[in-house]
Amino acid sequence: MSVSKSWIWRSSLSTLLTVLALSRVVITENYPLPIVNTDVAILGGGASGTYAAVRLREDYGKKVLLIEMEAVLGGHVNTYTDPETGEAFNYGVQSYIDYEGAKEFFERFEIPLQPNVLFSSTTVDVDPNTGNIVPNATVPPPLNGVIAALEKYYDLIVPWNDLMLPGYWNFPPGDQIPADLLLPFSDFVAKYDLGDMAPIISVVSGQDINTPNPTLFVVKNFGATVVEGFLNNTFFDPVPFNNSLLYGDAERFLGDDVVLTSTIVEANRSYNGISLVVEDVQTGTRTLVSAKRLLVASQPSINNLAVLGLDEQEKAVFSTWSYGTVYTAVLKTNLIPDNTSVSFVTPANSTSAQKPYSFGITWNGAPGYFWIIFSSTEDLSETEAKEAIIAEMNTLYNGGSFPPIGSSAPSSEVVAISNHSSVVWGQSVEQLKAGFVQDLYALQGHKGTWYTGGLWCPDYSSNVWAFTDTVLPKLLEGLD
Repeated sequence: MSVSKSWIWRSSLSTLLTVLALSRVVITENYPLPIVNTDVAILGGGASGTYAAVRLREDYGKKVLLIEMEAVLGGHVNTYTDPETGEAFNYGVQSYIDYEGAKEFFERFEIPLQPNVLFSSTTVDVDPNTGNIVPNATVPPPLNGVIAALEKYYDLIVPWNDLMLPGYWNFPPGDQIPADLLLPFSDFVAKYDLGDMAPIISVVSGQDINTPNPTLFVVKNFGATVVEGFLNNTFFDPVPFNNSLLYGDAERFLGDDVVLTSTIVEANRSYNGISLVVEDVQTGTRTLVSAKRLLVASQPSINNLAVLGLDEQEKAVFSTWSYGTVYTAVLKTNLIPDNTSVSFVTPANSTSAQKPYSFGITWNGAPGYFWIIFSSTEDLSETEAKEAIIAEMNTLYNGGSFPPIGSSAPSSEVVAISNHSSVVWGQSVEQLKAGFVQDLYALQGHKGTWYTGGLWCPDYSSNVWAFTDTVLPKLLEGLD
C-alpha cells in the first residue's frame, strides 16, 4: 500500500504505546509499522465510500483514508473500452436518478450531464436448450397499459416515502408496518391489477413481477424515485457516456487519501477509537491506521467483515442476509446483429432440465458488443460464468437461427466481466415484524462503526449518496 510521507508520522515511544494499547493488535515480523492517523477510515470505494470520502474531506474538513480492495474506485460501475475504437461501453451502472444532490456530485468535478442515453433494440426469444427461436413466447402489453400500471403503482407507494427514503430511519416496528409492504409482491400485483408493468420492472430493476418476496423488498429497489425517473424521463448520464469518469476524477482528487488494492487484515474497534492493520495485497506492505471512526461502505456480511471481530449483536443481524451470484459482462460476438437483444425463454412444453443460471443479451449501442447480466443459483466462479456464456452462444449458433455475420466462422468472446455477487435482504415477514430494520439501524455507531451502502437504503447510486448525507452528521457527532 502506497502511503505518502505526509501521512506517516513517527511518534514518540509513549504515543506509539498508546496506539498499540488501543489496538491490541499482535504485530510481529512487521513491527514497527508506519502509522497513519486519521479522523475517519472508510472501508470500500464504491458509490457510497467514494462520496463519503469527498464530502468528509472537502465539506466537513476531516482527514480521511479510503481503503479499497480493487485497483480502481467505483464498485459496481464498470466500463470497457474498445481497444480499436476507444469507445466506452458501460456494463455496470447505466444511469442515475435525479434525486437530491446527485447532479451536484458530478458538477463538483465539472462533468457535463445529458439525458439518459437509451439504445433501442428488437428482442428475440430463444430456447436456451436448442438455440431455436421461440415464436410469440412473450407478448408485451401495450405501452399505454404499461404507463397506466406504473402510475397506479406510483400512487400506491408514494405514501411510504417517509418510511424508506433516503433510508429506513423512520421505518416502523411490528404491527405498525403497512400490511401491503408485507404482502408477497405477486399478491400485491394481483390485488391492485399491476401486471402490465412487468416489462419495466424487469428491465429497470431486474425483478420478477411474480416474485413471492415481500413487497417491501421490491419497493426498496423499485421505489417512487425510480418510477418518477421513468415516467418523467429524468434519468441522466455523464458526457461522454462513460460512468467511470466520475470515479477516476474522484480518485485523482482524493490523491494520497485513497489506498487501492488494499484490505484490512487485523482490527480493533471501540467507542474510543479504531485501529486497523491495512495490507496492500500486491506488495504485502502493511500500515497501522489509527482512526476516530470507521465507516463501512462495503457489503456487511459476516464473511466480509470477519476481520473486524464482529460481536454477537452484529452477527445476529448480518446472519439474516441472503446471497446471490451475479456477474455483469461484455460479450463480443458476430452471431447477433446490432440493434438486437436476445432473451432466453424455455418453452412451456420443454422437457429439458432447468439450468442453474440465466442471463439475457442486450445490445447497448456499440457495434458487435452486448451487455450481459448473468445470475446463478450456484456459486460459480468468474471462469465458470464465462464458460457458461460461451456454451450458450455455441447453442445459439448450432440452432441455426443466428449465422455468423461477415464471416463463415462463429466468434464469441467475453471480453470483460465483473463480479456483482451480493448479499441481499431475504428476511421473513416474521423477522421484519420482530424488528429486523430497527436491529439493523441499531448498529449505526456501534463500537465506533457506521455504515452506508445499498443494504442500508434503496440501492441506487443517487439514493445511496443521499442516504450517506444522513449518516455523516451522526458519525461526526462528538468528533473533535
